[in-house]
Amino acid sequence: MRKLLLLVSVALLTACSHKISTNFQSAAPAPADTTCNPEIRKKSDLFGLNTQYLGSITLDEPVVYMRRKVCSEEAAMEILKTNACNLNANLINITLEIKPGEDAPPYPRSACYRCIANYYYVEINETSKPILKEDARKTIGWEDKTKITWDNFLIELPETSEIPYEFSSRIYISWRISPWTGAFKDYKAQGTFYCDVSKAKKSFRTAENEKQIELLFSLTHLYAKRLEQDLNSRKPKISNKRKLYGIINMYDMDMKNAVTRFYVETEYGENKAALQKWEDEINTELKQFTVGEPDTKRK
Repeated sequence: MRKLLLLVSVALLTACSHKISTNFQSAAPAPADTTCNPEIRKKSDLFGLNTQYLGSITLDEPVVYMRRKVCSEEAAMEILKTNACNLNANLINITLEIKPGEDAPPYPRSACYRCIANYYYVEINETSKPILKEDARKTIGWEDKTKITWDNFLIELPETSEIPYEFSSRIYISWRISPWTGAFKDYKAQGTFYCDVSKAKKSFRTAENEKQIELLFSLTHLYAKRLEQDLNSRKPKISNKRKLYGIINMYDMDMKNAVTRFYVETEYGENKAALQKWEDEINTELKQFTVGEPDTKRK
């Protein structure tokens, strides 16, 4: 009887920490500095940085717990750091956190701190340092109604560069979650330009060449509106976040491929006929999406 009670006690104590699920890649090469001191960020935007994704971890509520502090936020941070050191990750990005007692549908309320985090090895340089330090990126959204100029390209390419500029943009999308079904709905998407990772030669920053970056901004927004229409028309509604992100990533990748074609076909603005063709096609389709919307003319 005593032996049985001992086994039950051990089982309960080992189950009282977080329930851990991992999806790890291969470890990054060990840095020269062997001291493990990963930085922890929450919902940090790493777009455009030189990063190596090393995997993800989910810390959930244990099936059985006897003391709340063993599934506290402090305990969770120790678990995150330990795994980061095993992976040689120098950045932990918490993409979702639910604090004890917090109501976050469709996730049930619990007494534990829960989170989902991604592990990265990030190259620390003059570009990444200020981005990781600041809470907000230097971006321009389509809905800001701001005309992009060469002054918004914060990185100067050397004159020996094979390309004159690099336009960095992505699709930004938001949505609501139905508290009853957990399905995503009411999608809104827009093109977003990233100033802090966009690059251009000083000699190429002329008023005449600005037409190209205006078109690329419109092209990004066009793919955002395609995505928004696609998601809002789906029935039944999507309730799986992995599926949703898969669709978003597909449109984002298609947009990046279109930007590459723009560079090649227009020869970075040298081919005026191709440039005009892109302008006509982008503006014609974008106008169809924006009929009835507030005026989005760039200022």
